[in-house]
Amino acid sequence: MPFFALSILLQILCVVHLIRSNGNKLWLTAIIFLPFAGSAAYFLFEILPSLQGNRHMRYAKKKAVEKIDPERRIRQAKESIALTDSLANRVELADAYAASGRLEDAVAQYEEIIVEPHGDSDSIMFKYAGVLFETGNAVRALEILEPLEPASVSSENHQRQLLKARILSELDRNEEARKIHADIVDKIAGIEAKGHYAALLLKMDEKILAKEQLEEIIQNGKRMSHAQLDNDRPIYEWAATSLKQL
Repeated sequence: MPFFALSILLQILCVVHLIRSNGNKLWLTAIIFLPFAGSAAYFLFEILPSLQGNRHMRYAKKKAVEKIDPERRIRQAKESIALTDSLANRVELADAYAASGRLEDAVAQYEEIIVEPHGDSDSIMFKYAGVLFETGNAVRALEILEPLEPASVSSENHQRQLLKARILSELDRNEEARKIHADIVDKIAGIEAKGHYAALLLKMDEKILAKEQLEEIIQNGKRMSHAQLDNDRPIYEWAATSLKQL
């Protein structure tokens, strides 16, 4: 009985998908006269590929692979370097180290990169400053970050400003950090920037302004899909806890 019910549900799903997608009507004959085999074939060849092409589905698949095999990107980067020892492949390895949490390895890799021709580009130096900060070297990170020219792409420039604000906050240069945060907090998508700004405001005992940011984080988080919220979930949960404590 469960198998029969599953077969019926699969058949209905396939028929609905076929009608909504205005697919080839020859599939309808196969689904009706070969309920399980036809439906299974339709799902395999028509529905599944469309799911794999969905941005959120691709992201979810990527995150699942990262959890199962967190070293996969690192191995792939090393294999690429073995084939072609290029600057781009070396940067990808440094990025892979950083993404997997191997920050010391990322720092070491970036330090090899920045002494190479064209290895000290602003985009690479920004990444280098980021991993330096994450390893606790805020002073050196700021030394690397401050001389960089503003990025031509506004979103990248906002990320540089966010990093600078976080560094200044870490160095207790709170008013400078606050000024930058206030300028960029509504220009960056997601909830990360609001989270760092709220943390700074709480540090400065600006509870009313901090509460406003925390409430916006909760509101924005509720509008985000699970895939969109995945990386920022700790910020969302921290905001919810902090809001209850105010």
